Amino acid sequence: MPEPKTTPEATSRIMLDAVTLETRAAHLPESMRDHFIWLGSFCRDACNRDIDLLQEKFKSLNIHHDKTTWSRILRGFWNRTSEGRDTPPILAEEKFIRAVELLKKDARIKEQGGRIVFVMTPTSQDIFNYIDLKRSPDRVNKLGIIIGETGSQKTAATTEYARQNNHGMVVRVEAPETPSMAQFMTDLAKCYGYSALASYPRKKSFVLEAVNNKKTIIVENIQRLYDPRHGDKQTIFSFLQKLQEDTGCTIILTLTPLFEKTLLGGLQRGFFEQFEGRAGGRRTFLRLPAYPPEEDVLAIARAFGLQQAEKHADYLVKIAREEGRIRRLFEDLQDAKISAEADKEKLTINHIRQVRGEE
Repeated sequence: MPEPKTTPEATSRIMLDAVTLETRAAHLPESMRDHFIWLGSFCRDACNRDIDLLQEKFKSLNIHHDKTTWSRILRGFWNRTSEGRDTPPILAEEKFIRAVELLKKDARIKEQGGRIVFVMTPTSQDIFNYIDLKRSPDRVNKLGIIIGETGSQKTAATTEYARQNNHGMVVRVEAPETPSMAQFMTDLAKCYGYSALASYPRKKSFVLEAVNNKKTIIVENIQRLYDPRHGDKQTIFSFLQKLQEDTGCTIILTLTPLFEKTLLGGLQRGFFEQFEGRAGGRRTFLRLPAYPPEEDVLAIARAFGLQQAEKHADYLVKIAREEGRIRRLFEDLQDAKISAEADKEKLTINHIRQVRGEE
């Protein structure tokens, strides 16, 4: 995508899609590039491209660079003119990095709100390690398949992984409710900052331009993408397969064990065999435990500040085996934490029993 021909003052609208940001970032020192892409994405997604709003967020953190400075930086004029000539930086590199790091930290705190901070359980770490492995530049098989029940931490872990790598390299898209290629393409294009109102051909063309061998796409709940009426003619799967083949990107697919049976049946019929091969064979699939193991349960309980969590491991594991699995445990711990804080007490097992109506 060519760089827009504009001056910093020519228009209030700034192009901040993934392709444009990466093009502009290439003119910056390497130490600034990820920060620049993050800032552009934040301005696009959290500030609706409004530089005034972005400046207000910086001011609330006691960072007082003016609107023109941020506008020029995001338009790609940190160290060059609109004609492309080199010029002294308008903001010191160290000051830019410090400002963005402070904004990142603040955004993370606000994003969490009153929710519990993401807990890196052993299962979550397995998911992180698996995606890291598949993303390795020297990997031959860059397709990954994660299989787990609803409530097995797939969503929490992949969401956090994408957040930690959200400088344009990793996007996460939830499969639409029905296997609609148009909706899937819209959702994927939006991940890279492209307009949902654009035509389907334009969105597809943009996605093909935005994705390269350094990019990773995580697609959650791919069972929704499968249309049994079409047999081997699965449009979205075919698109993902060709996208990975043409660009060398990494694609991570998550699914439930129930759909695994359909998937493996398809593999034997031929079509899904290509996905199995690109993943390195079925033995390379990451299969999550059917129920949260004790180590995960205790890690979550400790994160909530539960007193003597180890002493009550069996009870906590039993909760995590109820319908909803890990989500049931989070719900009970969160309610109990609220109750304990209201009483100005530390969280104990009695608070959990109370909110569950067991006492």
